[in-house]
Amino acid sequence: MHDAHYHYSKEINALQNEYDISGICNVANEKEFELVQQKQLFYSCGVHPWNASLDTFESMLPLLKKAPIIGEIGMDSVWCDVDLKIQKEVFEKQLQLAQALNKPVILHTKGQEKTILELIRKYPNTYVVHWYGCMDYVKEYDEVVSYFTIGPSIGKEEEVTHLVKQISMDKLLMESDGIEAVKWAIDSDDYMAALKNEITMVASLKNQSYSEVESILDHNFSKLIKK
Repeated sequence: MHDAHYHYSKEINALQNEYDISGICNVANEKEFELVQQKQLFYSCGVHPWNASLDTFESMLPLLKKAPIIGEIGMDSVWCDVDLKIQKEVFEKQLQLAQALNKPVILHTKGQEKTILELIRKYPNTYVVHWYGCMDYVKEYDEVVSYFTIGPSIGKEEEVTHLVKQISMDKLLMESDGIEAVKWAIDSDDYMAALKNEITMVASLKNQSYSEVESILDHNFSKLIKK
Protein backbone atom coordinates (compact mmCIF):
# COMPACT_ATOMS: atom_id res chain seq x y z
CA MET A 1 0.00 0.00 0.00
CA HIS A 2 1.14 3.57 -0.58
CA ASP A 3 0.24 7.20 0.09
CA ALA A 4 1.38 9.34 -2.83
CA HIS A 5 0.76 12.66 -1.08
CA TYR A 6 0.51 13.36 2.64
CA HIS A 7 1.36 15.99 5.22
CA TYR A 8 3.39 14.62 8.12
CA SER A 9 1.97 13.60 11.47
CA LYS A 10 3.33 11.27 14.14
CA GLU A 11 0.23 9.09 13.71
CA ILE A 12 0.76 8.67 9.97
CA ASN A 13 4.46 7.99 10.43
CA ALA A 14 3.75 5.26 13.00
CA LEU A 15 1.09 3.59 10.85
CA GLN A 16 3.25 3.69 7.74
CA ASN A 17 6.02 1.95 9.67
CA GLU A 18 3.61 -0.59 11.16
CA TYR A 19 1.91 -1.48 7.86
CA ASP A 20 4.90 -0.97 5.54
CA ILE A 21 3.24 1.88 3.62
CA SER A 22 5.39 3.80 1.14
CA GLY A 23 4.67 7.48 0.69
CA ILE A 24 5.62 10.95 -0.47
CA CYS A 25 5.70 13.41 2.40
CA ASN A 26 4.96 17.01 1.45
CA VAL A 27 7.58 19.60 2.45
CA ALA A 28 6.60 23.28 2.36
CA ASN A 29 9.26 24.92 4.55
CA GLU A 30 12.69 24.41 6.08
CA LYS A 31 11.31 22.96 9.33
CA GLU A 32 9.46 20.24 7.40
CA PHE A 33 12.58 19.60 5.31
CA GLU A 34 14.64 19.02 8.44
CA LEU A 35 11.95 16.66 9.73
CA VAL A 36 11.92 14.43 6.63
CA GLN A 37 15.71 14.33 6.66
CA GLN A 38 15.68 13.26 10.30
CA LYS A 39 13.01 10.61 9.68
CA GLN A 40 14.59 9.56 6.36
CA LEU A 41 11.29 9.94 4.53
CA PHE A 42 10.82 10.10 0.78
CA TYR A 43 9.42 13.54 0.05
CA SER A 44 8.39 16.26 -2.36
CA CYS A 45 9.15 19.94 -1.84
CA GLY A 46 7.46 23.02 -3.24
CA VAL A 47 6.11 26.51 -2.65
CA HIS A 48 2.40 25.89 -2.08
CA PRO A 49 0.12 28.49 -3.69
CA TRP A 50 -1.13 29.50 -0.24
CA ASN A 51 2.43 30.56 0.59
CA ALA A 52 3.36 31.96 -2.80
CA SER A 53 5.72 34.93 -2.87
CA LEU A 54 8.93 35.61 -4.73
CA ASP A 55 10.80 35.81 -1.41
CA THR A 56 9.48 32.38 -0.43
CA PHE A 57 10.54 30.95 -3.78
CA GLU A 58 14.06 32.32 -3.40
CA SER A 59 14.40 31.04 0.17
CA MET A 60 13.08 27.60 -0.82
CA LEU A 61 15.20 27.29 -3.96
CA PRO A 62 18.07 25.34 -2.31
CA LEU A 63 15.55 22.82 -0.95
CA LEU A 64 13.74 22.54 -4.29
CA LYS A 65 17.01 21.66 -5.96
CA LYS A 66 17.61 18.85 -3.45
CA ALA A 67 14.11 17.37 -3.59
CA PRO A 68 13.42 14.23 -5.68
CA ILE A 69 9.95 15.60 -6.56
CA ILE A 70 8.71 19.20 -6.82
CA GLY A 71 5.36 19.83 -5.17
CA GLU A 72 2.80 20.41 -4.19
CA ILE A 73 2.73 23.49 -6.37
CA GLY A 74 0.08 25.22 -8.43
CA MET A 75 -2.62 27.86 -8.11
CA ASP A 76 -5.72 28.25 -5.93
CA SER A 77 -8.58 30.74 -6.18
CA VAL A 78 -10.93 28.84 -3.85
CA TRP A 79 -9.14 28.40 -0.52
CA CYS A 80 -6.73 31.35 -0.49
CA ASP A 81 -6.56 35.01 -1.47
CA VAL A 82 -2.92 35.28 -2.54
CA ASP A 83 -2.70 37.46 -5.67
CA LEU A 84 -3.13 35.17 -8.68
CA LYS A 85 -0.43 37.02 -10.62
CA ILE A 86 2.07 36.19 -7.87
CA GLN A 87 0.80 32.60 -7.65
CA LYS A 88 1.25 32.18 -11.39
CA GLU A 89 4.76 33.65 -11.42
CA VAL A 90 5.96 31.47 -8.54
CA PHE A 91 4.26 28.41 -10.02
CA GLU A 92 5.83 28.91 -13.45
CA LYS A 93 9.30 29.40 -11.95
CA GLN A 94 8.93 26.03 -10.24
CA LEU A 95 7.68 24.38 -13.44
CA GLN A 96 10.73 25.70 -15.25
CA LEU A 97 13.05 24.45 -12.51
CA ALA A 98 11.43 21.00 -12.41
CA GLN A 99 11.72 20.63 -16.17
CA ALA A 100 15.35 21.77 -16.18
CA LEU A 101 16.23 19.31 -13.41
CA ASN A 102 14.03 16.53 -14.83
CA LYS A 103 12.02 16.17 -11.62
CA PRO A 104 8.38 15.03 -11.41
CA VAL A 105 5.81 17.55 -10.17
CA ILE A 106 2.79 17.27 -7.85
CA LEU A 107 0.05 19.75 -8.79
CA HIS A 108 -2.50 21.67 -6.71
CA THR A 109 -5.21 22.90 -9.08
CA LYS A 110 -8.10 24.27 -7.00
CA GLY A 111 -10.22 26.66 -9.06
CA GLN A 112 -7.41 27.28 -11.54
CA GLU A 113 -7.64 24.12 -13.60
CA LYS A 114 -7.71 25.85 -17.00
CA THR A 115 -4.74 28.16 -16.31
CA ILE A 116 -2.65 25.34 -14.88
CA LEU A 117 -3.44 23.13 -17.86
CA GLU A 118 -2.21 25.84 -20.21
CA LEU A 119 0.99 26.26 -18.21
CA ILE A 120 1.94 22.60 -17.92
CA ARG A 121 1.49 22.18 -21.65
CA LYS A 122 4.37 24.65 -22.00
CA TYR A 123 6.64 22.52 -19.80
CA PRO A 124 6.27 18.81 -20.62
CA ASN A 125 7.16 16.68 -17.61
CA THR A 126 5.96 13.87 -15.34
CA TYR A 127 2.95 15.44 -13.63
CA VAL A 128 0.90 14.09 -10.74
CA VAL A 129 -2.45 15.84 -10.26
CA HIS A 130 -3.25 15.81 -6.56
CA TRP A 131 -6.91 15.24 -5.52
CA TYR A 132 -8.47 16.68 -8.68
CA GLY A 133 -11.82 18.19 -7.70
CA CYS A 134 -13.31 19.48 -10.95
CA MET A 135 -15.76 17.94 -13.40
CA ASP A 136 -14.15 19.82 -16.30
CA TYR A 137 -10.91 19.30 -18.26
CA VAL A 138 -10.42 15.69 -17.13
CA LYS A 139 -9.82 14.49 -20.69
CA GLU A 140 -7.48 17.41 -21.40
CA TYR A 141 -5.42 16.73 -18.26
CA ASP A 142 -5.32 13.04 -19.09
CA GLU A 143 -3.57 13.92 -22.34
CA VAL A 144 -0.65 15.69 -20.64
CA VAL A 145 -0.21 14.28 -17.12
CA SER A 146 1.15 10.95 -15.96
CA TYR A 147 -0.86 10.27 -12.79
CA PHE A 148 -3.86 11.39 -10.75
CA THR A 149 -4.10 10.77 -7.02
CA ILE A 150 -7.43 9.58 -5.68
CA GLY A 151 -8.71 11.96 -3.03
CA PRO A 152 -9.91 10.27 0.18
CA SER A 153 -13.33 11.82 -0.51
CA ILE A 154 -14.04 9.26 -3.24
CA GLY A 155 -17.66 8.19 -2.90
CA LYS A 156 -18.48 11.46 -1.16
CA GLU A 157 -17.38 13.99 -3.76
CA GLU A 158 -18.86 13.48 -7.22
CA GLU A 159 -15.78 15.03 -8.85
CA VAL A 160 -13.41 12.40 -7.43
CA THR A 161 -15.69 9.52 -8.38
CA HIS A 162 -16.07 10.99 -11.88
CA LEU A 163 -12.28 11.20 -12.22
CA VAL A 164 -11.76 7.54 -11.32
CA LYS A 165 -14.41 6.49 -13.84
CA GLN A 166 -12.67 8.43 -16.60
CA ILE A 167 -9.01 7.61 -15.94
CA SER A 168 -7.33 4.30 -16.73
CA MET A 169 -5.99 2.21 -13.87
CA ASP A 170 -2.37 2.66 -14.94
CA LYS A 171 -2.60 6.40 -14.15
CA LEU A 172 -4.13 6.26 -10.67
CA LEU A 173 -2.43 6.61 -7.29
CA MET A 174 -3.70 6.68 -3.68
CA GLU A 175 -3.31 9.58 -1.27
CA SER A 176 -4.49 10.71 2.15
CA ASP A 177 -3.33 14.37 2.07
CA GLY A 178 -2.78 14.00 5.83
CA ILE A 179 -4.93 13.48 8.90
CA GLU A 180 -6.80 16.78 8.69
CA ALA A 181 -7.80 16.04 5.11
CA VAL A 182 -8.92 12.54 6.09
CA LYS A 183 -11.10 14.02 8.85
CA TRP A 184 -12.70 16.37 6.35
CA ALA A 185 -13.18 13.67 3.73
CA ILE A 186 -14.59 10.76 5.75
CA ASP A 187 -15.63 12.39 9.06
CA SER A 188 -13.04 10.29 10.86
CA ASP A 189 -9.30 10.43 11.53
CA ASP A 190 -8.89 6.73 10.68
CA TYR A 191 -5.95 6.89 8.26
CA MET A 192 -5.98 3.22 7.34
CA ALA A 193 -9.74 3.23 6.78
CA ALA A 194 -9.36 6.11 4.32
CA LEU A 195 -6.71 4.32 2.26
CA LYS A 196 -8.60 1.03 2.27
CA ASN A 197 -11.81 2.79 1.27
CA GLU A 198 -10.06 4.23 -1.78
CA ILE A 199 -9.07 0.73 -2.91
CA THR A 200 -12.55 -0.61 -2.23
CA MET A 201 -14.24 2.19 -4.16
CA VAL A 202 -11.89 1.89 -7.14
CA ALA A 203 -12.40 -1.87 -7.21
CA SER A 204 -16.15 -1.33 -7.36
CA LEU A 205 -15.97 1.37 -10.05
CA LYS A 206 -13.51 -0.59 -12.18
CA ASN A 207 -15.12 -4.00 -11.58
CA GLN A 208 -11.92 -5.54 -10.26
CA SER A 209 -10.96 -7.25 -7.02
CA TYR A 210 -9.51 -5.41 -4.03
CA SER A 211 -6.19 -7.23 -4.36
CA GLU A 212 -5.94 -6.53 -8.09
CA VAL A 213 -6.53 -2.82 -7.58
CA GLU A 214 -4.08 -2.58 -4.69
CA SER A 215 -1.40 -4.31 -6.77
CA ILE A 216 -1.92 -2.04 -9.80
CA LEU A 217 -1.92 1.16 -7.74
CA ASP A 218 1.24 0.14 -5.90
CA HIS A 219 2.91 -0.69 -9.22
CA ASN A 220 2.03 2.78 -10.50
CA PHE A 221 3.55 4.34 -7.39
CA SER A 222 6.75 2.34 -7.78
CA LYS A 223 7.09 3.59 -11.35
CA LEU A 224 6.65 7.19 -10.22
CA ILE A 225 9.25 7.20 -7.47
CA LYS A 226 11.78 5.40 -9.65
CA LYS A 227 11.69 8.42 -11.95
